[in-house]
Amino acid sequence: MLEAIIGLIAGMSSVFLAYYLAALGHAIVEKSGVLNLAIDGVFVLSVAVAYAQAVYTRNNLLISILTAMIVAAIFGMLLAFFVTKFPISHGATGLSMMFLGYGLASLVGLPARNIQGSIEGLEVGYTIDVHSPVWVIVYIAIILIGLGALFLINKTKIGAAIRAAGEDPAAAEALGVNVLMVRLFAGALGFALIGLGGAIFELSYVQVWSEGTGIGHGWLAFAVSLSAGRNPILLILSSSVFAGLVKYMTAIQAMYNIPQDLAKMLPFVAAILAMVIFMATPLRRRLAPPKSLGKIYFREEKERSEKYKKNCFVLDSSFFSEVDLS
Repeated sequence: MLEAIIGLIAGMSSVFLAYYLAALGHAIVEKSGVLNLAIDGVFVLSVAVAYAQAVYTRNNLLISILTAMIVAAIFGMLLAFFVTKFPISHGATGLSMMFLGYGLASLVGLPARNIQGSIEGLEVGYTIDVHSPVWVIVYIAIILIGLGALFLINKTKIGAAIRAAGEDPAAAEALGVNVLMVRLFAGALGFALIGLGGAIFELSYVQVWSEGTGIGHGWLAFAVSLSAGRNPILLILSSSVFAGLVKYMTAIQAMYNIPQDLAKMLPFVAAILAMVIFMATPLRRRLAPPKSLGKIYFREEKERSEKYKKNCFVLDSSFFSEVDLS
């Protein structure tokens, strides 16, 4: 019995790591007040970039992973820049970047797949052997990453700045925090983790690519993050649940004689249930999202408004000083 449980845990280590990293990256981005609806498109693009680089470099995993992280980080910085520098909707910007990610993924992946097909015996990725200690290292790494992220957010100056930018960017600016730079940092770091999750999903779990590979899994990472209240430690628990559903979907289907199409829906049904449970329980208050999450913050507009009010006050003062009240 114990060996069976250990085998199940070991078998889902790669997808668990992918979901955890993507959900953690999403949490860091939203801690800064930036609503991240681009996650699925960037996840899919990271999958394609990692696959393409693995083909072009003959399965050099380090270069493939780093490239996916860099591409994702660029998307994160662009999203943070657009929604902070200009008075535009977080949702509309994020969804636009999501669809851009889908399109770029096809442009990146299709040529690489044609090249892979023309080279006999070229395989990409690395399979984690359940009989090796690698999967144990994966879980230890996840715990250390979670503790490191918790320390970064709650115990460092940059973490305090990220939280301040998410709670009240105007007040943060008044205290000397450069909200734009803080959000650029959070966007780069968070999306780099999303890119890392996408790369691991492709290279260690899927290991093949076709158009649309990874679609929907970014949204699952979104649900993982939301249901855990964007808490790096609670993310470990929620990631394990979704990773188990995705990894052992076929086994669940066979065990309970569930139609295949219904079995494929299970992770997404669980995502909806997880978000409903989070919103309908005290967890919503205890792990509340940042107060300014998704709200438009336009520094130049606020400065003009404050300058206008100041000018009005000066005019009013000069007017009353000229009026003879006697």
